[in-house]
Amino acid sequence: MKFLKTALYIILPLLLLNSCRDYVEVEQVGNNRILKYTSDYRALANNYNDMTSSGGIYLIANADVEFPTTYQNGVSTIWANSYTWQERIYDPSQGDSDWIGLYKAIYYSNVILDGVMSSQKGTDAEKKEIYAEAFVHRAFAYLQLVNTYGPQFDPASANSEKAVPILLKPELFSSLDRSTVAQVYDQIISDLKNALANDIQDSPPFNVLPSKKAVYALLARTYLYMGQYQLSLENAEKALQMQNGLIDLKTFASGYSYPVLIQNPEVIFSKTLLNTYNRAPLSPDLLSSFGTNDLRYDYYTIAGNIAISPTYTGKGFGIATYSNTNGINVGVSVPEMYLIAAECYARGGQPQKAVDYLNILRAKRFKTGTAYSVTAATNKEALDLVLAERQKEFIGRGFRWFDQRRLNLDPVYRKTYTRVFKGQTYTLEPNSSGYVFPINQNYIDLSPELGK
Repeated sequence: MKFLKTALYIILPLLLLNSCRDYVEVEQVGNNRILKYTSDYRALANNYNDMTSSGGIYLIANADVEFPTTYQNGVSTIWANSYTWQERIYDPSQGDSDWIGLYKAIYYSNVILDGVMSSQKGTDAEKKEIYAEAFVHRAFAYLQLVNTYGPQFDPASANSEKAVPILLKPELFSSLDRSTVAQVYDQIISDLKNALANDIQDSPPFNVLPSKKAVYALLARTYLYMGQYQLSLENAEKALQMQNGLIDLKTFASGYSYPVLIQNPEVIFSKTLLNTYNRAPLSPDLLSSFGTNDLRYDYYTIAGNIAISPTYTGKGFGIATYSNTNGINVGVSVPEMYLIAAECYARGGQPQKAVDYLNILRAKRFKTGTAYSVTAATNKEALDLVLAERQKEFIGRGFRWFDQRRLNLDPVYRKTYTRVFKGQTYTLEPNSSGYVFPINQNYIDLSPELGK
């Protein structure tokens, strides 16, 4: 409990005193400053750096990443521990930036939900808009948390294993008892449905703001991770009805032509990983899976000796490096909705529909005049194509980790992974504890209930 109390007691005053001093009018109460006007809450909701925080430590652990031998000597202990699936990631002197950032976003969301409707000098419509948005930010943060620090959701079980604390009030003195996987997923779905019930806007002016199409897309992702494929499909289709534009890579001269995040027509809801993760080297196996005509190899990757430090021989994720205003986007997008719908069709016995959706996406990813269409005669063939396409389309984003986790439940797709790091071999078995990132021991020492 003490960790959360201490961290959040510092976080909010710092935000108000530093980030928003020039943007909000606040009144001082004792030694604290409070939010009073609707514009204060809008400024808090628009605090881009904090509200889009999405973690990312799992990117280092997923099968997309492979450290060249010479690169291994230069990585931090945090990266080394994540890369080798250790039971302890952080040294006693270190904090978990993923955990802190996601719970900060939750705390800000709770502040908004608790106070915006009673704020002053704002219309009811303005208040309700901010209120609805906060549900989406909170749902996204919990979806990240439960898939990082909790076991994989299993549709065949009660999902009673402990995951992460659910905090729904902006209280600085809260119990950090961990909720179960099922309870966290219930909360995510409840928050997203509450956003819809409060008439969240259809299409905001910027993709960093939550929207109705973002809610549908997040529901599609959530239900996919839950193995609820019909519900996932229904929500993916709803999202695509509202936004379905794709970037045609054939129109680009190079990766530097790729649009910045806020102007990217494929992004439904922007969320980015911490900047440090954009330097991770990509697996040669993944890179070799691209055909010579697939433009994603050229535009989604960049040589490890260009604009990346430390340098290495090989390729890294390119989009985050081409522009200072781009990060590794892990928010929901149009390509993800096509791929979710395709997977659900494949699993639902409609392989032709699955490849139709794949080909809509692939048509925008290949060189002019080259073959891009795929075909499938069976559900299994279609599903194999979808899963392979996810690896290429989401290269360098860390989504592979979430796919590895959920595919472990299927004997056909589960796999044992091995890595050699500094001469020692490490193994990740299906459904092993290595798929659940440990809560920082520092936080358990301060709040023992986290370890129960």
